Amino acid sequence: MSIHKTEALVLKTMPFRSSSLIVTFFTPQFGKVRGVVKGVHREGEIRQAGFELFTHAEYIFYEKKRSDLHLISDASILESHHALRDRLDGIAYAGYFCELVDELTEVQDPHPKIFALLKESFRFLPVIPPARLETVFVTQLLREIGWLPFLESCFACGARPLEKGFFSIQHGALLCERCRLKDPAALSLSSGALAVLRSYSKDVMTDCLRVSHSAVIEGQVKTLVTTFLNYRLGKVLKTRKFLDSIRTALPSA
Repeated sequence: MSIHKTEALVLKTMPFRSSSLIVTFFTPQFGKVRGVVKGVHREGEIRQAGFELFTHAEYIFYEKKRSDLHLISDASILESHHALRDRLDGIAYAGYFCELVDELTEVQDPHPKIFALLKESFRFLPVIPPARLETVFVTQLLREIGWLPFLESCFACGARPLEKGFFSIQHGALLCERCRLKDPAALSLSSGALAVLRSYSKDVMTDCLRVSHSAVIEGQVKTLVTTFLNYRLGKVLKTRKFLDSIRTALPSA
């Protein structure tokens, strides 16, 4: 049984037996890890705090060779992210980001850039309009898992450069004006929205969030990214449904 020490972000927890937890966390070097924390409820709030949702901590876990459910022995908190758990929008959006990472990654498949993306998103959530941050986060997560839409030319005829076009959800790529009939359901994408989407897909998160855009452009990009993600997933995640159900109660983006 190998012993590992790693920093991680807590994605999900669930009760296990009378006093234990099953915790799913995401690490830079091991990717997604699942493990059991024994006796956490018996040892008081201080120990439980290390396994709260969204917590950033250093964890020690014992890797079981014949199971993907390991034994977690200790946690040393680096950042509690309590501000995310104190607000409805923080819980809703951070929960959505965590479920996306959980859904789109495999156990113990390292993705250090996804860890950095999630960590940075938690840092920005309390200070950036979360609906806007969501669009950047989803676009860059799609990039890291290889699902990023093709945005450089018309996928049907190869015409380039395209300053505007029609995005085919089915093909995950742009169509030019002449080829749009190949997918009548393709979404119209203005020159401004296409430029923003290209920026979100290439630039670092800090640079993406530094520049503001019109509500119309942000709305176009958000609709495209969300629709494409749901199509590739083949479903709408529970946290996405929750976000939609409480949208009117959330602060304005």
